Amino acid sequence: MNIEYIVNKYTNLVYKICLDMLSSSLDAQDMTQEVFIGFYLHINDYINLPENDIKNIICKIALNKCRDYLKSKSYKLKLLTNDDDTELANYEEDNDILEEIIKNDSKNYINKIINELKEPYKSIIYNYYIVGLSLDELCAKLNTSKPTLKVQLYRAKQILKEKLNNGGGFV
Repeated sequence: MNIEYIVNKYTNLVYKICLDMLSSSLDAQDMTQEVFIGFYLHINDYINLPENDIKNIICKIALNKCRDYLKSKSYKLKLLTNDDDTELANYEEDNDILEEIIKNDSKNYINKIINELKEPYKSIIYNYYIVGLSLDELCAKLNTSKPTLKVQLYRAKQILKEKLNNGGGFV
C-alpha cells in the first residue's frame, strides 16, 4: 500500500471531517493537506497495518489537527479579523492607542465634571450632548419653553467651560 493510494482513497473522507469541524472550505482544504503530510511523515509506523486501521489513524489525525487548529492563535486572530487581514491593518493604521486612551480619559473627566453640575444644568448638558436629544425633545422632556432652555444650556456650557479651565481640563 503506497501513499498515493491512501491519499486518493481517503481525501474525501478527511475533507468532510475537516469541513464539519472547521466550517470553512479553505481551512478544510489546508487541513486535509496537513493530515496527509502528517501521515506521510510517519508512514513507516503504519505501513504494515491493515487498511481499516490506517483509515482509523487518518481520521484520528484529521480530528486532532482540526482541534489543534481551533485552539491556535492564528485561528483566533482570524476570527477577530473576520478572515480579512486588511481590517486589522486598517484598524492599526486608523487608530492610535495613545490617542484612544487620551480620548477615553478626557471623556471620563468631562463626565465627572458634568456630574458635579447642579440641576437643571446637569440634566440639560447630559441630555443635549451625551444622549443627543434635540432642543424640542428637551423642552418636552423638561416641560420648559425653548428660550428658557437655550439660556440654561448657554449657562450650563459656561459653567462647564469654567470648571474645565479651572481644573486643568480640556476645552
